Amino acid sequence: MPVAVEGLRKLLQDFNTRSGAKMSAIVSRSGVPVAWVLPDEAQVDNFATMAATLLGALEVIYATMKAATPTHVTVESEGGILSVREVTGKMFFVAMATRRSPQLVKSIEELLLRAKGFLT
Repeated sequence: MPVAVEGLRKLLQDFNTRSGAKMSAIVSRSGVPVAWVLPDEAQVDNFATMAATLLGALEVIYATMKAATPTHVTVESEGGILSVREVTGKMFFVAMATRRSPQLVKSIEELLLRAKGFLT
């Protein structure tokens, strides 16, 4: 898997550059970081665990409402936008940017298509 991790890291670096994202990662559903590009001061374990916790909490809420499990989540605030998207049943993508833009949305879609090639 080391080759896949390096390939995913390159995809994330390209994504951050094209989209203006401050941080991005591929994370297992259990919260284990697989590949990431974060600022030096960010702690990848905390970022990955909290993103997985957010996704897990939403799954519980949706299950309570007998609704399909969410495959993507977007949280917007004055501080930025957090996007969580399923890549495979076992992995998800998470990114944080300063604002929503057409380029961010397009870059996420492109990254998901390419990342699936590394993970399936």
